[in-house]
Amino acid sequence: MFCDICQPKPKGYTVYFADDQDAQPLIHYIEGKPENTWSVINERMFWVMEAILFDMIDYVEAHLDPKSIYAVEANREDPLKTLYKMKQIHEFQIERESSWIDEVIEQSQLRTHFQPIIERINGSSEIVGYELLSRGVDQDENIIPPFKLFEAARVRNRTFALDRACRLQAVRNAATLPSDKLIFINFIPTAIYVPEHCLATTFALIKKLNIKPEQVVFEVVETDEVENIEHLKSILNYYRDHGFKYALDDVGTGFNDLQKLADLRPDIVKLALEFSNGVSEDKAKQEVAASVVKLSREMGAKALAEGVEIETDYHYLTKMGYELFQGYYFAKPSPTPLETLNLEKDGRPEHLHDNSRI
Repeated sequence: MFCDICQPKPKGYTVYFADDQDAQPLIHYIEGKPENTWSVINERMFWVMEAILFDMIDYVEAHLDPKSIYAVEANREDPLKTLYKMKQIHEFQIERESSWIDEVIEQSQLRTHFQPIIERINGSSEIVGYELLSRGVDQDENIIPPFKLFEAARVRNRTFALDRACRLQAVRNAATLPSDKLIFINFIPTAIYVPEHCLATTFALIKKLNIKPEQVVFEVVETDEVENIEHLKSILNYYRDHGFKYALDDVGTGFNDLQKLADLRPDIVKLALEFSNGVSEDKAKQEVAASVVKLSREMGAKALAEGVEIETDYHYLTKMGYELFQGYYFAKPSPTPLETLNLEKDGRPEHLHDNSRI
């Protein structure tokens, strides 16, 4: 059973015509729509479902003064309750332009790309797991990058729903991986309200697909700072109590600083690519990388360097004490998981000689 945050009810809006703007042409237009999608409040004000509002925007822009027409999200049962939040109708253009994300979420138009996690074992590089990265797909089967997905979801207030849809799709695709490989699945902590409720379907699917909890590493991805650290801890403890591991991403930069690392005590610490890439020749990056691996050891966590792109950085980080690695040096994210690394004599994977990226 889903809550209103997962699958919110269709949006409705109260529209107000100020000054000398004539609402009658549009009222005549909406009268041809199904009765449950509109209602007239008075001669200057009516309530409509979102699809009708979006249709109206072009007409208003072409034939009326959009600065004198206002709208606000409202329930049909109490269409006047939120009038104090009204804004000019043209300001809803960005929501209309982002409304495609609703179909992506509801139709699960998502794909998973796999990027291998590498461990140095007995002098050789071996794949020990994969990070599962979400991509959207449009109607023409073109890939929609994640930053565009989540920006549209933010505009539409659908971050929770998109995060959940990506997480479930990743779990489904994780079922195809060998049972001895780690599975890194991203989640946005600010999109989880009550772990017992918000993560119930994720855990149920993992169990249904016979994925072992100890395989799964839930990776904290932060696009916004988590102000309530105790709430984040409750989510992470909930994962750990159910046998899962968790990782903190992008450590050393942005919101995931070393103090937060000490507070959250993750199982795996991922050094941000800003400090991995070029670390062998940059003293400032070396200092951050050394601090992260030192603190990881003190907590009993494994240190993972992401964004490794050249052999010299890989060897430098290995000597520094990093145990796990990820980056274009080994493999780009791909629609199918890479099963073995094919290293040439120079140590660079054969499939990356084109220097292309995804």
